[in-house]
Amino acid sequence: MLRYAIRRLSLLPLSLFLLSLICFGLLQLTPDDPVQRLLPDEDARLSNNDPEAYDRSYRSAAADLGYDRPAFYFSLQNAALPDTLYRIVRPEERALLRAFTLRTGNWPAVSHYYHTLKRIAWAPASADQPETTTLLRRLLLQNDFDRAKQSINDLPNAPQTAPLKAAFSALETQTSRAKLLLPALDWHGSNNQYHNWISKLLRGELGVSLNDRRPVGKKIGRALKWTALINGFAILLVFFLSIPLGLYMAGYRGGRFDRITTVGLFLLFGIPSFWVATLLTNFFTTPAFGMDFFPSMGFGEVPEGASVWQIIRIRAAHLFLPVLCLAYPSLAYVSRHLRRSAAHEMNQAYVKTARLKGLSRSAILWRHVLRNASFPIITLLAGILPALLAGSVLIERIFNLPGMGQLLYNAALVRDWPVVIIVVLLSGLLTAVGLLLADLAYAFADPRIRLNATKPSAS
Repeated sequence: MLRYAIRRLSLLPLSLFLLSLICFGLLQLTPDDPVQRLLPDEDARLSNNDPEAYDRSYRSAAADLGYDRPAFYFSLQNAALPDTLYRIVRPEERALLRAFTLRTGNWPAVSHYYHTLKRIAWAPASADQPETTTLLRRLLLQNDFDRAKQSINDLPNAPQTAPLKAAFSALETQTSRAKLLLPALDWHGSNNQYHNWISKLLRGELGVSLNDRRPVGKKIGRALKWTALINGFAILLVFFLSIPLGLYMAGYRGGRFDRITTVGLFLLFGIPSFWVATLLTNFFTTPAFGMDFFPSMGFGEVPEGASVWQIIRIRAAHLFLPVLCLAYPSLAYVSRHLRRSAAHEMNQAYVKTARLKGLSRSAILWRHVLRNASFPIITLLAGILPALLAGSVLIERIFNLPGMGQLLYNAALVRDWPVVIIVVLLSGLLTAVGLLLADLAYAFADPRIRLNATKPSAS
């Protein structure tokens, strides 16, 4: 058993590494510019009287977030692109340089055009012609070569714009397409965004929310306790009811109890939990139907100096309906699968031997059948840890519970990607751990699994 556990544990670091790569890749693909979220909007930038100060503040914010570094330890890109393109921290300007270089293959000419445009667009003398100035500054964000050409042709012929037109003309005519056919592998070392990101995560620094500038760890910690509370009670309720229900359905299979319970469980499994939650909130939390048995949304306010029983009473009244809505689909699922596994075990030889020894049906079910039929329970174990973190978005939204599901929903609405990515990462981490625990539990419940896993394959 120990050797089997070590072999399974040795696969966990690789799984976590791949998971971190996926989450980091999703973070890189988010459409927003996180640096821009910390600075004035684009209109403020275009009308800013001190563009150099804006660029300095942008670079400072990018350095704080680690966006002034290459994305990964290495990069595989076109040979025409320089290996220092990441130093252009503004995504729009970096996209301009990349697109123009892949169009012409002439990086020196593209770089000359870019620096000429930037010098003219931010020149103090350009403030005398606001329309021309706005057009020049928007060219810094224009990565479409043909549209940029049209905009430059529309510029007035003036000493101010002549160098820019000459630079673009050289860029258009002096193409070098040979490098566009070759790849280039560039090594950046450990001073990159992924290394910086994963190092902070290992130190417990989960980042800062782009929405309210609060630490992501504090936001998750506040929501996690409520999600763990309601999901913990839901899981306990599922185990407390599904195990005896599934066993006795198998023990009395074909009888009235089995038939009635089977129909009831099929109905429960087929009814959407969010629909039931909506009905329960409408009927049992409002006085409109005369059944105002439970308080309204949230977890309730506990007065200062309240006793333990007062706290339990207030919390239980608010938790009963959401816990019920979270538990009943899993209750139906686990009970039915446990019933099928237990019914199969009831036909085995060891059950017949136990009957011949005079053991009661309850003793046979609990002492012998349960362990061999426990695989549906172990399967549910794999989903316990991620459920404790991720929560249920719909249930928490309906009952207005400030848990992880609500946090994830709100963060996605306001495009607070650091919060979304960390929640996804933690959910994936706990899923991997849950699957590992379930795998070990399978081997513990049935030694044949670990024997087959350690048995050498025939050559």
